[in-house]
Amino acid sequence: MSINLFFLLIGGLLVGMFGYFKPISLKEERQKEVPTFELELFTIYEISSLGVDRFFEGDHGKRFDERYEVSSAKFSDNSKKLFESIRADEAFYEDDVITLEGNVHYTREDGLQFRSSEGKYDMPNSLVSTRGTFVITQNNNIIHGAQLELNTHNDTVSANAVSGSYQLD
Repeated sequence: MSINLFFLLIGGLLVGMFGYFKPISLKEERQKEVPTFELELFTIYEISSLGVDRFFEGDHGKRFDERYEVSSAKFSDNSKKLFESIRADEAFYEDDVITLEGNVHYTREDGLQFRSSEGKYDMPNSLVSTRGTFVITQNNNIIHGAQLELNTHNDTVSANAVSGSYQLD
């Protein structure tokens, strides 16, 4: 075999590989966001001079530049007059707002509870809300409805399509 035939064969093989294995343009390749860190079975505490104000826990958490993503999440707030907690299958925490998805369950120290499939907890405004259907219970009282807005600071509730039974004292 002559040297020219050898280089021609190698060149043809390289051109064939180039045609078969198409190169990926870096502009076309989508950049995947990478978390700063990931934790399993964690708890984050917010502590003040009075003690533990808030804590956020979950089975699996990811910290990105602007947010946290947590599975089997539970957020508890001890900084208000009534202790309250909210849990969900998935939670996204960004700018003091927690967006919740799947089996949302809010509980408060005085027995008030609500359940929904999704929700949002706005900490600075003390507002718990859901766009979908919900069920609120407290003692023997039960209320069904849609689009709940519960202001925990003013202790007011707003909702649409409300039905239920409420026991007056």
